[in-house]
Amino acid sequence: MKILIAASVLILSFELSARQIQKITFSYWEKPDIDIFYSSPKSINANTKLLFLVHGGSRAAEKYINDWISFSKDRNVVLVAPEFSKKYYPQYAFLMMSKENGKSLNDESLYINNSLGLLFDFFKAKLKLSTSNYRLYGHSGGSQFVHRYLLLSNDTRIEKAAMANAGFYTFLDDEITYPFGTKKMKISDERIKWFYRLKGGVFLGSADNDPNHESLPRMRKARKQGKNRLERGKNFFEDLVKYGVDNNLPFRWRFQIVSNVGHSNIGMSMAASEFLLEDL
Repeated sequence: MKILIAASVLILSFELSARQIQKITFSYWEKPDIDIFYSSPKSINANTKLLFLVHGGSRAAEKYINDWISFSKDRNVVLVAPEFSKKYYPQYAFLMMSKENGKSLNDESLYINNSLGLLFDFFKAKLKLSTSNYRLYGHSGGSQFVHRYLLLSNDTRIEKAAMANAGFYTFLDDEITYPFGTKKMKISDERIKWFYRLKGGVFLGSADNDPNHESLPRMRKARKQGKNRLERGKNFFEDLVKYGVDNNLPFRWRFQIVSNVGHSNIGMSMAASEFLLEDL
C-alpha cells in the first residue's frame, strides 16, 4: 500500500490570524496520486465541517481554495481542494467513466465516482473531525463532476452540494447515453430518492450566456441542452423539477441566477458560499 506524503505549506498572508493553505500528495489508493490543497480553521471542534471544492478544466485547485479563503473567514469549516491532473484524470468531469463525446471508458480501476468519500475518511481521521458528513462545491468542469458524483457515487454522507456554471449536464433520462443522460448507468431508485432529498443547488451566472465561449462544450448532444451555459442550467433544473413531479419525489434543491456574473469561479463562489456556509 502506498503512503501519504506531506509536500508543503503555503502561507497566504503575513497576518498571524490568517488561514494557511497546506498541500499534500495523496497516494493512499491504487490510482494515480493527486495533489490536495486544504485549509483548516484556527481550532477544530465537534461542530467543524468539511467542504470539498472541485476545480474546473483549468485544474486550478490552489486558486479555487484561495478564492474561498475570504468567504470562510471565521467559519468553522475545513476547505479541501483536490487536483485531478490532466495527465492522469483527463475525463475527471465524467468521473473517468466516459469521454466527453460519450465513448465509454471501461477501466473501472480509474473510476473516481467514490473518490471524495475516501478523501473524507482520510481528512476526518487526519484532523480528528467529529462530523459524519461533508459538503461539496464545483464550478464549470467541477460542477459537471459534482452532479454526476451525486448521481453515481455510493456515498450518502453529503449533506449539501452546490454546482455552478456547468458546460452541460447528465439528465435523468434512460434513453440518452452517458454523460448526457443515464442510459445503462444502473442508478437505483433509492439513489435517486436520496439525490432529491439532498440540499442541493444549481447556481448560474446571468452573464454566462455566450454561445461562443472558448470552453463551452459544442457536441451535438450538449447543444441540444441549450445554446449556452445559462440556458443549459435552466433546462437541467426544469427537467429535475418535472422528473420529481412525475415520480412524486420531494425536491429540496434551490435555483439561483447570480446577476452580472459570467463564467467566473470567484463570482459564483460568493453566492454559493452563502448557501454552503450559512449555518457555520
